[in-house]
Amino acid sequence: MSTDLEEGGAAEMCCASCGIAEVDDVKLQKCDACDLVRYCSDKCHEDNRPTHERACKERATELRDEILFKQPESSYLGDCPICFLPISVEFFVQSCCSKMICDGCSYANARRETKQRQTCPFCRHPVPRSKEEIDKNNNKRVAANDPIALMQMGMDYHKKGENEAAVDHL
Repeated sequence: MSTDLEEGGAAEMCCASCGIAEVDDVKLQKCDACDLVRYCSDKCHEDNRPTHERACKERATELRDEILFKQPESSYLGDCPICFLPISVEFFVQSCCSKMICDGCSYANARRETKQRQTCPFCRHPVPRSKEEIDKNNNKRVAANDPIALMQMGMDYHKKGENEAAVDHL
């Protein structure tokens, strides 16, 4: 007595039209559209088309939808710590916590917060109002060996043309 799993495995190894099993001299080819069934020849494929066509179209649609709507696992920048979506090329690095926040979360935070009290969308620390405050926050993060802050500091030195100092931070 065989189980459904064993029967499904055996069905994959036989031609869907004539039932010839796959052996050394007979190589079965998968249906190009759905990968559900196998055929030993083009003639068997043509003969079985009327019975297989409906299931083939349904499975082909499912496969197409999987490919179209599949979210990427992550981007090379990682995921936004707020919405957990992959960070695109447009992102903000917060000086208070050195978190990379996606453009959408930063925009939503700006819309939510009032003009008098802007806060970081991740740690809720007040947003610095001057360049000196930003530098002070970055220096704290560099002292804590935060890799994002170190990268930012190195990039700032590189933009200024101080390449030796940039190498120390990159």
